[in-house]
Amino acid sequence: MRPRLAKWAFAGSGVLLALIACLGVVRAGAETSGRAGVIVALDGSFSPHRLPRDRPTAISINLKGWVRFEAGVAPRPLTRIELSFGARGGLDTAGLPTCRRARLRNATQDQAMARCGSALVGRGTIDAEVPLNPAEPLVVKASVLAFNGLSKGRPAVWLHAYSAAPPVSFVLPLYLRAVDDGAYGVEMLAPVAASLGRWPRLRSFDITLGRRYRAYGVGHSYLSASCPLPPRLHVGYFSLARATYRFAPRPSLSVPILRSCRVRE
Repeated sequence: MRPRLAKWAFAGSGVLLALIACLGVVRAGAETSGRAGVIVALDGSFSPHRLPRDRPTAISINLKGWVRFEAGVAPRPLTRIELSFGARGGLDTAGLPTCRRARLRNATQDQAMARCGSALVGRGTIDAEVPLNPAEPLVVKASVLAFNGLSKGRPAVWLHAYSAAPPVSFVLPLYLRAVDDGAYGVEMLAPVAASLGRWPRLRSFDITLGRRYRAYGVGHSYLSASCPLPPRLHVGYFSLARATYRFAPRPSLSVPILRSCRVRE
């Protein structure tokens, strides 16, 4: 028996693409937002850069961000990150193997791959700090493997982070849900504080998601997108992603980024 189909489609705005293309060039790079001594950033890209105009094709997406506090500002707990993305395309997990989150707890990277390698959908890095000494916090640079999972029957991504020195292993969940929010169609919720515990603080992340696979003799792509420009336009810009960082007790800071795409005829 085949598992339940898990395929979401999301639509971007061709009107927005056309308008921004006419207005001129949008600078690529990390965008920042700040308030009350807290500064956050988001950067990102996708590959390939050339996409069909009217049909989705396989892509991978890279999202990276960081958190900083101004001098003299006491660090505040980052409770949650919400990552929204989606041009015209979709997220497809039909027939893709899943990994149970419990299999990744306290695992090394080799153990995680041995147990869940068939569910791999991405890689990356996470930097965190443990303020055992507030003047010189211990910095943990962890390699990340992203695995396809399920949470209450809905798609999820388990980010397995591992560092050999100092020895650290933890799983940061990304709970996925479909949204209808303008240019965004998929949202990933990461409960940072609940996953990292009381002491570690997230400093930065750099995650790439994307995979081609076959299921039941049919080719699939974990992520897909198109470049839905109007006729006669061959390059334009769209809302690639938005990150919302929520701190306790406040603030909440959102950072959107625009990126260009080119039509592949």
